[in-house]
Amino acid sequence: MNQIDILEAFTEWQNPILTFFATIFTFLGNEEFYFIILPFVYWCISKPIGFRLFYVFLVSIFINAFLKIQFAVQRPIGIEGINSLFVSSAEVGSHYPYDSFPSGHAQGSMTLWGYLALIIRNKWFSLFAVLLILSISLSRLYAGVHWPTDVLTGIGIGLAVILAGYFLQEKIASLPAGVHWGLVIAFPSLLTAIFPHSEGLKYAGFLLGAGIGYLLEKQHVQMKIPQNWLKKSIAFGVGFVGIIAFQSGVKIIFPETATYDFIRYGLIGLWGLLGAPYVFVKLGLYPKGGHSTQNKKTLSA
Repeated sequence: MNQIDILEAFTEWQNPILTFFATIFTFLGNEEFYFIILPFVYWCISKPIGFRLFYVFLVSIFINAFLKIQFAVQRPIGIEGINSLFVSSAEVGSHYPYDSFPSGHAQGSMTLWGYLALIIRNKWFSLFAVLLILSISLSRLYAGVHWPTDVLTGIGIGLAVILAGYFLQEKIASLPAGVHWGLVIAFPSLLTAIFPHSEGLKYAGFLLGAGIGYLLEKQHVQMKIPQNWLKKSIAFGVGFVGIIAFQSGVKIIFPETATYDFIRYGLIGLWGLLGAPYVFVKLGLYPKGGHSTQNKKTLSA
């Protein structure tokens, strides 16, 4: 049974009810959802966990975009016998339709939910994470926009990235603060040299802005997340408006070039990890507290 046969079998299941659920799972693997969940964890749950999750996730997506361009596998869209749905969710890359391998939805969901499951270590949450990863991944086959090998490879790479990130985080946390500054600047610079395309520059800029923002926030803002969910909800709304302003508003001002995308995404990262916490504290939504031990081990949990 070849891959076309497998996709034909999956797409034969298409019906209004399953397509409704597939629409939800497709959204849960889109960039728009990640712009919601990643800042939510950082602003409302835990700054250290949120930062590590953000970094691991962005590295994983960077790898995914790099491999898509290197392999340039054509998507199964338009092949006879395969009815493709949600094609717009596949048209986000600069090399569409030659960007099928590996699946960004599968790899992104594996990285996000797999990393959280590894940190939380709760059997019910782990079960939820596994079911969600499988649902998002299988929805790409149901929609006929990815080959089975795309999905399997995406899951495998996502797993490898979260395991590497998990085992490296403590070693990185034990390094001196000065080395942390060197890493948050040098690492994105290295990524731009490896992958100087539009997607690569976006993710590198994102990592640079977020890394600088995280370190500066720890030194000068020291936002402490409260228990009050009303304040958290208001803060999230304020912060998310800022993200939209940088994501869409600044895009109107800046020319559509890779260099300005690098700057724009850098500003989004800086806002998310420094600007928004500063505003939360100034508005009185969050107290200024801080974990003194984190001033010495800035990247520690």
